[in-house]
Formats: sequence, C-alpha cells, structure tokens
Amino acid sequence: MAQAKAQVILSKLQKGQDCEDETKEFLALGSSVPDGLLLTALGNRSQQIKSSPKSLRLLLDGKGSPHASDPQTQGPIIHSACWHGSADVVRILLECRADLEAKEPRMGTPPLNTALAAGNATVCLELLNRNADVQWKHHDGATALHVATAWIASSHNSNLRMPPVGEEPRAVIAMMLHNGIDPTQTEGMTKGTNRSVGMTPLESFRREIARSPWRDDEQIGKKFDKTAKLIHTLLEQGEKAVKLKQDGNKKFSAKKHEDALKDWAEARSIWEKADVRGHHSAVLWNNEATCRRNMKDLDGCRKAAEEGLTHYTTDAIRQKLKFNIAESEKPLPEPTPEEKAQIEEELRLKAEKAKEKAQKHKEELKEITQKSVQSGDIYGEGGSAQKDYVMPGPYICPMDQAYDMGIGPPPPPKPWWEEKEADSDEDAPRTGIGYLPAHHPGNDPQHPLYHHYRGKNP
Repeated sequence: MAQAKAQVILSKLQKGQDCEDETKEFLALGSSVPDGLLLTALGNRSQQIKSSPKSLRLLLDGKGSPHASDPQTQGPIIHSACWHGSADVVRILLECRADLEAKEPRMGTPPLNTALAAGNATVCLELLNRNADVQWKHHDGATALHVATAWIASSHNSNLRMPPVGEEPRAVIAMMLHNGIDPTQTEGMTKGTNRSVGMTPLESFRREIARSPWRDDEQIGKKFDKTAKLIHTLLEQGEKAVKLKQDGNKKFSAKKHEDALKDWAEARSIWEKADVRGHHSAVLWNNEATCRRNMKDLDGCRKAAEEGLTHYTTDAIRQKLKFNIAESEKPLPEPTPEEKAQIEEELRLKAEKAKEKAQKHKEELKEITQKSVQSGDIYGEGGSAQKDYVMPGPYICPMDQAYDMGIGPPPPPKPWWEEKEADSDEDAPRTGIGYLPAHHPGNDPQHPLYHHYRGKNP
C-alpha cells in the first residue's frame, strides 16, 4: 500500500505537480520517506520540471532526511537543489537543518559554488542572506567571485547556466562583497611565463565579457549589456576600495596615521557609493579605531568602533571592535620618557617645518617684488585695471546750479513761507556734502547729470 502511494507521488512530482493530499496519505501510513521522493520534489531544471516545495516540506516534516544524497552526483541533495531547484526548496531544506556548507565530494565546494555555477541567482541570494561562507577557493585558487564572473561573462558551459539578466546578478556580487569576499584575490590558471600572478575577478570579467554568448542572444542581448555594465562598475569599485585599505594599512605600519585615515575614509566612501555595507566597512572602521587609539584619540576610537559594530562582519573582527571600545574607556596612561621625547621631537620638527615654509614664502614674495620693480611694471603683463582711466578736471559752476545738481555744500534753509507751501511729496532737504562721480557725467549722454555738464568746462 505505502509503495503504491509512493509511486503515485513520484509520478506527479516528475511532472512538476505538488501533491499535498497524496503526500499526507502516504505519511499517514507510517512508512519511511525514500530519498528519491525528496530528490524528485526539488525539480529538474534541465528537464523543465518545476519544484514542489509543499510536498517537500511535508516529506521532511515526515522525517525525510535533509542530508540525503543524490545517487547521480554522490553529493548532498542541497547541491542538487541549488543546481535544479528554486529558492523555495533550498529555503525549506535549510529550515529543516540541511548543512549550509555541505561539501560536494568531487570539487570539495559548498552549495554556493553550485548555485553560482548554475547561474541560479535567487538561490545564491538565499544562501548569502543566510551568511554563506564566501572565503573558499577552488584548487586552482579561483574564488567564489571568479565563479560568479564566469557565470556572467564566460562562454564555457554557458548553455548549462541560467541567463544573467536584471538586477539579481549585481545583487549577488554585492552580497558576496558584503559578506567579505576579497575582490583583489587572483586565481592560478592564468599565472605563467607572461604573468607573475593570476587574474583578479575584474580582470577575468574584462577578458571574457567581449565574447560572452549572452551579448548575441536574441532575447536578452540588450538587457545583458546593461547588467554587464553594472557589474563591471561594482567590480571596479570593490577592487579600488580594497587596494585603498591595503595602502592605508602600509601607512599605518609606517606610523603615518593621518595618511592612513585618509585612505580608509576614501575606501569607505567608495563602498557607500556602491551601496555595499558589511564586512569590508567593518574592517575599515576597526582599522580607524585602532589607529586613533594609537594616536591617543580615545573618543574617536570609540566612535569608529561603535560604527563598525553596526555592520555585518566575522566574529574575529567583531571581537576586535569590542576590544577597541573597551580600551577607549580606560584613562590614558602617563607617557613614558621615550614617548615624551618623541612628542617633543615631533613638535620641534613641526615648528621647524612651519618656519621653513614661512621663510620660503617670504623669499618668494621678495623675489617677485624685486622683479616687478626692476622691470618697471609692478602690475605684470596685464597692467593695472585702471590703466585707461583719465582723471577729470575741476568743474566750475554757480552755487545755485550746484544746489540744483545736488553737489557741494547743502543749500541754505528755505524761508518759512516756502516751507509752508512746499509739496509733501518733495524730497527732504539735503544736509550732507554732494560730490561729483569718479567718471565725468558730462561725457555720458545717458547719465542724468549729462545736461548739467553739457557745454561746461569739464
């Protein structure tokens, strides 16, 4: 009876049909769950068989093993789910305690490698959102990021992979960077007589993308170019940010603390622009916290470490951040005689440098002045801005006309009878001295005083 029920379920699952009722009836018989039913419920992408997540959930709840093996690959069925199945069935397996890092026996790689090789973006994101390890390598040194760029750009086995289009491929790489993968690591296959090291993921991407078969695909060609551009930019940003971190680390080792802080800050700004948080940012904040602690800036150390703890990172980096916070809360120890001598020497050198800079500026200014005087042209080649200005001569006119024009001393007060009859809209009497403008209005027909000067001695 149970065997017949299992055969019915198997037949429907092979057609991509979720069969909850039949599965419940089978489980009610108390029979053990065959691994074959679990495997078939995952679906089969190459045969266009859909996953059956509802049936899979019931089978696993009925004591089916999430650690079952696929007889064809000899590997855990979670690898089969990552290659053939949907994010739903992978999620169900993981919720039922399947091993997120279960190794595939032939390559020794985790499920994330299988999902990347399949181009199964939704499954990749499911694994990465559960903090799947991204630090593993192939035997030739290729990292998870090399596998991801091969899915997107390489023509090798492209017919077996799902097409990389839309926002998901970039999201996969961004999440790998969030989880801490190093975009500057190189693989070993291209290392040889012409190269001392292998290629980074960015270099591999650039080499392969021009001949990627996806570019000529009639259905996704145009969409793929947009996706490829986004990924190329992200890989460039990641590589640049990590190299800046490495440069900052070298400057920190050389006790060039301010220069190190600048490099790390620039690296963080790149990650922010790329909209990638996580491990790399946490490391940069921890580096800054350590640097500021060495600079005796305990408040800066604490703030940097607290910011670092807001990012996802490994337990090791999290412990370092907490250590820096604890150290920042301790009072500064009295400097040793050696440290005092070093501080005094640094202050002396700083004062000497400032003095030399001031003296150099003074000498340069003196040299410029001497050259100007010797040449007779202190204004340089352009000359003075007022070189064409002509000083106007004196202007002579009767006082009554001057009063009317508003120049010269203020006019005498009007008799009381004129004040009484004055229009209320008239301007108030002038009480100050009026002056001629710098440029003679008599030469400008548009000037309101032109007619006062016209025909007069300029």
